[in-house]
Parts: sequence; structure tokens; C-alpha cells
Amino acid sequence: MSFSLESYLRVLRHERTLLFLLLSMLAFVASDPSGARPYVPLWFSIGFWPVSFAFYIMMKLLGLTVAAALTHYIPRLRIPLPIVGFLALIPTVMLCEASVRVMSNGTFPYDFVGQLVFYFFSVQGLETVFYRFIMPESFIVSEGKEELENQTTGRHLIVGGEKVDLSGLLHIEAREHHVHLTFENERSVARARLGDIVAQTQTEDGMQPHRSWWVARDPAIRAERKNGRLVLRLRDDTEVPVARTRTDDVIAWLQTHVNPAE
Repeated sequence: MSFSLESYLRVLRHERTLLFLLLSMLAFVASDPSGARPYVPLWFSIGFWPVSFAFYIMMKLLGLTVAAALTHYIPRLRIPLPIVGFLALIPTVMLCEASVRVMSNGTFPYDFVGQLVFYFFSVQGLETVFYRFIMPESFIVSEGKEELENQTTGRHLIVGGEKVDLSGLLHIEAREHHVHLTFENERSVARARLGDIVAQTQTEDGMQPHRSWWVARDPAIRAERKNGRLVLRLRDDTEVPVARTRTDDVIAWLQTHVNPAE
């Protein structure tokens, strides 16, 4: 998923996402992992979780926005999602602690560090299930499987549930669970698998010289040797490594699609 308010809210509004969130909150309400129920009114113990979750979502959105901005200005910077989630949890747990203390008149023995660690692993588990099983289906359903199949042969790609103009794309780099897309005049980040993107392209569109890279066909591409290894230098001066096992394929692709006259 790209780090934009529009795409983030679109995922949150999807019926699969809403059902997943509802079931998750019901599990927290029923189990009361904070142990605050005996100390606060029943209405508060029930409404406590939706409010806390909404606050966490806002903090997470803020963190993703900051991460996207930093990555835009520092392309090689990598910010793992668990770190963003952990930073979003700190103010959330602090707010929960303060509200429970007020409602319990200071009688609730809150353990901030213990609660923070518990909720971090709990949220990471839920987010792993969401990203692996819920979010991909949400994007497929919202975009429509038929449209997705049609786009694979056109001049667009579906990346993180959004349509990307292939003609303006220079290269894609995979970093952990995200892909960093570089265009002629901008850059973007999306949560997607490089393999799923490459599967939508044709040989005439570009080449995957390395498992973490895909480069678009461009007459400005030059093959160079660096420290005894082949690299591709692109028009934006990016150096793309070439896997040793793909050297022959890359050279053949360059001769066929980039500089056939040479």
C-alpha cells in the first residue's frame, strides 16, 4: 500500500478490513488484556478499545506519512513497519494509562512497560495476519479482478492496489516488504512484492537484473564493470547490480531491446 491518505482510508473502509477490525476489537473487549474492567465502569471498559484503536490508527498514519516523506528525500533509507507501529503505540498506551487512572481514581495498578511490550507483540501479530491475508484481498476486490488482468498487458501496472503509468517508470527497487518506484520526476513507495509487479510486465517493458531490482527499457542504460561485476547505470545515475546468474540474460536483453545496433 502506498503511504497516502487516500489509499490508507480506502483500505480501512473496505468491508473485509472493517470485519477484521470488528472481530479484533471484540476479542480485546471480551478478553480485557489490560485487566482494567474491575476498576472502571462497564461502559468505559467497552468504549475504551474502539477509542484506543482509533487513536492508534491516527498515530500509525502519522508515522507512515513521516516515513514516506523521509524515504522520498533519502531514497536508501529503510524504516521497518514494526518500528513505525512501536512508535505509534507509545502515545496510545500513554493515553490508555492516563484515561484508566482517571476513571479508576488512581486505583488501577498500570504497568506501562509491560503493557507496551504486550500490545506491541499483539498488534504485530494482528497486522501480520492483516497484511498477509486481508489487505491483498481488499485491493483485489476493490480494483476488480477483471481490471487487474486487463492491466497486465497494457501500459499500466497495479502496484499496491493503485494504477501506475509504466511509460514514466525508470526503475523499481524492493526493500523488505515494500517497493520503491522511481519515475522521471517523482518517487513513491508501496507495499507490494516485486515478483507480482514483474509478472505484469513484458520483456519489451524492462528487465529484472537482480532479485531486488527491475529496470524499464531506456536507451540511456549503460552496462559497466565495477569491481569485476556488471552493473547497469541508468539515466538518473542509479547503479543497479546485476546478479552473476543473470549476466548473460541481461547482456542479451540490452543487445535486443536497448542498443540493438551496437
